[in-house]
This record gives sequence, C-alpha cells and structure tokens, in this order.
Amino acid sequence: MEEINIIKEILDELTNKLASVQDTIIESVQDTIIESVQDTVAKADIYSFVHDIRKMNLLAKANTALHIDKSNTNKLVFVYSGPKVGSTSIVSSLRIFASDKLNIIHIHDEEMLKVLVHIEGITINELILYNKFIGRNVYVIDVYRNPIERKISAFFEKIGAYHFNTTDENINNYNIHRVINRFNKLLPHLANGDHFIDKYNITIPSQFDYHKKYLLVEEHGIKYIKLRLKDSAIWGSILTSLLGIRIHIIKDYESSNKPIKDLYFTFKTVYKIPQNLLENIMLCKYLKYYYSSSELSEYYKKWSLMSTNNVVSYTPDEYKIYEEISIENSCFDYIQTDHYMDDGCKCMACNLKRKSIAKKVMNKISLTNDDQVKHSHAKKEMIFKQIEVSNKINNILLSQQPNKKKNFKENMNTIVKGRGRFL
Repeated sequence: MEEINIIKEILDELTNKLASVQDTIIESVQDTIIESVQDTVAKADIYSFVHDIRKMNLLAKANTALHIDKSNTNKLVFVYSGPKVGSTSIVSSLRIFASDKLNIIHIHDEEMLKVLVHIEGITINELILYNKFIGRNVYVIDVYRNPIERKISAFFEKIGAYHFNTTDENINNYNIHRVINRFNKLLPHLANGDHFIDKYNITIPSQFDYHKKYLLVEEHGIKYIKLRLKDSAIWGSILTSLLGIRIHIIKDYESSNKPIKDLYFTFKTVYKIPQNLLENIMLCKYLKYYYSSSELSEYYKKWSLMSTNNVVSYTPDEYKIYEEISIENSCFDYIQTDHYMDDGCKCMACNLKRKSIAKKVMNKISLTNDDQVKHSHAKKEMIFKQIEVSNKINNILLSQQPNKKKNFKENMNTIVKGRGRFL
C-alpha cells in the first residue's frame, strides 16, 4: 500500500510539471503570436503610404527629381542629418570614391526637399522607406557634433544675411564683442536636436558604442548608421567596413573658407563661454548619450578653462520674436551656392576629375582649391586636356616626317624658267 501511495505522489508530481510545461509553452506561443501581430501592424503602419495614391505619386516624383530612378546602382545612401555636423564631408567623400557604386542623397529636412525639388506632402522617412519598398538596398547616415562647436558653426552660417542683415564681407569689420554678445543671447536656441534619435523613428540602443565609435541599427530592412564628428579620423575605415567599398574621407566646406573667415578665426580665438550656459550644455541629453563619462569630463574641462561670467540669454518667447524680425528684415539670400567639394554630377568629365582627386588622396598629396568636382570646371578641364593631348600627338607626327629645308633662290629660279607649279 505504501508503494502505491509513493507511485501516486510521483504521478501527481509529473502531472503538475507537465501542466506547468504546457502552460509555459502556451504562453510562449501566445507571446510569439502577439509579437508577430504587433510587428505586422507596425510594418503596416510604417508602409501606410503605399495605400495613398497621391503620396505614391509624390514619392515617385521625388525619386525622379533627385535622379534616384536613373541610378545605375541599387545601393542608395541617404545622408539625413541636421546641418553643421560635418555631413557634407561624408557626402563629398562618398561621391569621390564611390559614385559608380552608390547613389548619394544629402538632405536635412522636408523644407530642403521643398526647396530642392519643389515637392511637399511627403516626409524624408517616407522617401527612405519607399525606396526600400521598391527593392533598393538603403543606408541612412547621421552625424553627432559637439554642441558648442555646432552652435558656433550654425551661428556663423547665417551671420550676415540672417543675424545682422548685411553681407558676410561687411561682417568682417564688426567689433568682435558685439558678435559675441549676440551669440550668447542666442546660444541656447541654436542647432539643437538629433536626427538619429528624434527623426528616424527607429529603436535606439541603450547607449552609444564607445569602443566601435559608431552605431548600426538595422530596422525595416534599412541600415541606419550613426557617427560622431570627433571620430572623423577613422570614418574612412568605418564606412569602408559598413558599405563594403573603400572610402577615404576628404575635408569639405568650412567657415574658414568663406568671406567671414577672419571674423570666424578671431571669434574662435577669443570666445569664452559663460559659465551658466556651459552648465546647461552639460545637461544636454544628446551629449550625455553620445559621450562616455570620461569624454564628458574632458569636454567640460576643456570649456571650463575657457569660461567667463554668467549672462542672460533670450527666453524662448524672446527668441521667437527675434526669428520673426530677422526673417522679415533679411534682404540677402543666404542659400549656399558652393556647398560641396563634389556636386554629384556623373558625366564623363566629372568622373575623370574624381579619379584624379582620389589618386591624390590615396597618394597622400595635399588637395588645393582646384580639386573640386564642379561640372562647369571639370568640363573645361577635360576639353583643355583633350586639346593638350591632341597637340602632343600632332607634334609627334610632325617630328616623324622628313625635315626638308626650303631653298628660296632655287624655288624662284624654277618659277622664272617656267617649271614652277604655279604656271
């Protein structure tokens, strides 16, 4: 009897364990089904524009206007970032070394899309997803730049036309303290936000990869890449690894090359940040995400050595009024007309120019102001070289002919005696 009871207890225990396992399996299957449904719903929401004929037409029109649909490569790279973070350097570098393998689109926001191709009613994210939807291999690249340096660069980008309503040439004659005072009033409101975190609508890792010095998030079948400007020295190796194409990084458009370069240099030399503004900068959530604790300490130490007394900046409401007045008063066009080292043209002349620049870079030869891929210049340069080569060929051909010296006296005697070719 005792043995029967023991066996019964064992059977009961096994029955309970089996029931527990069954419940676990059922819960696991339910969770999997729920996750799958949620993922399907999310994807359906992401690609909701597919069911909007008007949007699909606009997206196709944008592809045509941006020459995406004419590309001979299926690999598409969107450099989708905020302004003044170093993105033009990436764009020009990719164009110089990989124009035949990549289609590169550089854009900051929907307003830029409106200005460039006169298209409204779609978002940049929709354009990115649309190109994935129609089968392209899509990459998206963004860059993080130190906040104070980015704010300075953003301020000087529009300093004449926007902030002082004059030409950049005139700004060079302004008192530096007047310029610093204006900058400090505006500093909290300049160049804020981060596209990777705020705009991409993707799952953000819990922290930046301080070892690899980049982030790679694959979502919706798209590869999203985040770089830091402070690591630009190794961008080449990072992008070479991620894109599978050998890339060298070339320095590009900088304020030091613009008409306000003298004032810009003086500003960077003498500027000291007010201590209260520095403290606020160090609370920035983006800075705290992209910088490790040691990098934060180093950054704070660097600027605290160049700090000064507190100042009062514009409040958000005051800054809004400032923006309205600046826009109304501006009578100068501050749209950049010479933004890239490489303007992206894919004609034969521009491709030849790219090869010439790439060769220089790989041989570690310093580039000059002439080393830019501008269609009009590249075309003239190619024509000049063709003429040069043609002249060399003609000289070679002439040098191979017998060298007969003309005898004027003998020729005249022949003509007088009636044996000349003119009679």
